[in-house]
Amino acid sequence: MLSRKKKIRRRLSLSLQIIAFSALFLMALPWLGNRYMDEMSEFLVQGQGDAQLLAAQAIATVLHNRSDLFNVSNIPGDSLIESSSLYVYPLDQRIVLDGYGSDWNLLLSQKRRFGAESLVYDRTAGSVSPASFDLLLGEYNKQLYALLSISDPGLVYRHPQYTRLDSSDQVRIELIDKSGKTKRFVIITEHAGTASVYEMHDDWVRPLTGKPVYKLNAIWRETDQGYDVEFRLPISWLGDDQHLMISVADVNSEAERKVDTIVATLPNNDTGSLNKLIIRSPELDRIIKGLGYADSNVCIVDQHRRVRAVLGSDSIQSKLCTLTDKVTPDLVAKALLGESGVVRSELDSGEALVLASHPIYQDKKINGAVLVEKNSATILSRQQDSLNKIITATAIVLIIAIIGLLLFSSLLAYRIRNLQKEVSAAFDLDGRLIKDTINASNNANDEVGELSRGFSSLLSQLKSYTGFLESVPRTLRHEILNPLNTISMALQKMSTNHKFDEKLINSANKASRQLELIVHSLTEAAHIDDALSQDEKERFDLAELISEYVSNINLKHSNQSFTYTGPESGIKIEGSDLRITQLLDKLKDNAIDFAEPGSEIKFDLSSHDNLATVNICNKGSLIPDDIINNLCSGIISHRQGAIDDPHLGIGLYVASRIANYHNGSLNINNATTSDGVCVAVKLPMLIPG
Repeated sequence: MLSRKKKIRRRLSLSLQIIAFSALFLMALPWLGNRYMDEMSEFLVQGQGDAQLLAAQAIATVLHNRSDLFNVSNIPGDSLIESSSLYVYPLDQRIVLDGYGSDWNLLLSQKRRFGAESLVYDRTAGSVSPASFDLLLGEYNKQLYALLSISDPGLVYRHPQYTRLDSSDQVRIELIDKSGKTKRFVIITEHAGTASVYEMHDDWVRPLTGKPVYKLNAIWRETDQGYDVEFRLPISWLGDDQHLMISVADVNSEAERKVDTIVATLPNNDTGSLNKLIIRSPELDRIIKGLGYADSNVCIVDQHRRVRAVLGSDSIQSKLCTLTDKVTPDLVAKALLGESGVVRSELDSGEALVLASHPIYQDKKINGAVLVEKNSATILSRQQDSLNKIITATAIVLIIAIIGLLLFSSLLAYRIRNLQKEVSAAFDLDGRLIKDTINASNNANDEVGELSRGFSSLLSQLKSYTGFLESVPRTLRHEILNPLNTISMALQKMSTNHKFDEKLINSANKASRQLELIVHSLTEAAHIDDALSQDEKERFDLAELISEYVSNINLKHSNQSFTYTGPESGIKIEGSDLRITQLLDKLKDNAIDFAEPGSEIKFDLSSHDNLATVNICNKGSLIPDDIINNLCSGIISHRQGAIDDPHLGIGLYVASRIANYHNGSLNINNATTSDGVCVAVKLPMLIPG
């Protein structure tokens, strides 16, 4: 189980961690790019809508007060006539009259149905179902084309022996010409094929001249439901208002041959009127084409929502107004109420379809509306191109970043492994330190270099502490053996002589005191930090303390000269005056042991940059450079003083800990005059305020 955990840990290498962690952020770049493109697309589509609204306003401005372009009925306020108008679709090509209607293409779905609601004559009083028909009108090259699909189960053809023309099924056309006269034409036939056309009297019984009208061509074809009639007539026959009505007369009995029902293109309550033809205005088409909006769908409608002109674009998926006679109310509802608007919808392809509408005014009345439609295909195409570029650039950056991170992490892992190997090599198999300097990445200025230098410092301190531990047995052995030997010899002599020699007893007592001092010194060093932590700090004058202290030790040590240089007062610090006195005692004892007999020991106090510096200098032998930096570590002694006292080197260690407790420092250096040693203690001063 442990080996398995180790394997898992090895797999999560530093390189993989850096790559995995960085990849999470790098993978967010495409998402951020996509969000940015969505926001940009929304902004562009909104801008497109504003531009389309401006275009609609511009077109509407051109069409204001141009009622002539809309061919409004001369009968004011007759909304019934306007609403029952017949819409004539523009044709892309000439229609071949064959009765099949195949060349009407997509317009076949726009057929308009006329049935019982358009029954204008019923001889049977409802006993016979009237015929119904679908009508589709178109215009091409100033010719009006019509396709009628009549549902009539009992088809009755014309009998050649009947002189009356109302004795068979027939299609009637009634129109008003340019002179304002009403003309009537009937389409009849004896059989399927080319039909005969005659101009009729008002009673629809006999022809006006008896001669066929050849300019009105018609084809008659039988179907399963009845028959289809396809005809063509010149638009020039119509007057300016372009009124025309188409009706179907149904004869059900071949024996009786009387017209039973007539279904017309007007409602049955509108008998006597004619339908108004709504033909797209060529002038409107010319105007909108000249405005240069070929990349949009432009549609002009009148106040009845009927399409009057269209400018289409092949790039627009929506066939706005191209295959309809009227637009849906929701597209122009606001515009016909006098409000401009922009409507957006979604196509199956995901593109946005933007429609802008604006009213057209005739004086203060609304004459119609302009619709400008355009999809976002161009914007989305550019957006997709930009997104592809972002994805490509991101992929390249991601690959480069991963390669760079892999190289960087590999180099970093290599440096760390070298550092780990060198640190491990600093110890032998028994755990002893054999090297205190780390060379791997030691000169680098990054964190690994700091770590290497930190290891070097740590190993140096560890070596110093190891040396201290190794010196403890030797030092203690030397210091303890002396009094033990004295005690042993005294006891041996007393055992041999069988008497108590006072001199031997004194030697044994002295050796016992030395052992006591050794134990006391070791105990003091071991518990100095705990003792210091229990002390309370207070403010006192360091100058007064040192001045008084030097005066006192001059009285105590008459065989040594002590001098003080510095202010008598005025240097305030915070701490324990007893501990500072203890520090001075340790340094004084150390100076006495190192000083030449009768030489002067100097105490100097100065202040600079809020630091109080106490220098204690003595004349005597110098300290070797190899141990001068370790004298404060404890159990390291270089004394050449009296042999009666133990020399463990613990005094300087205690003094150093007291200085550190006061946020200061203690440094030992050979004098610049090379005739002695100076100990410098630096303590922070209190800032007056």
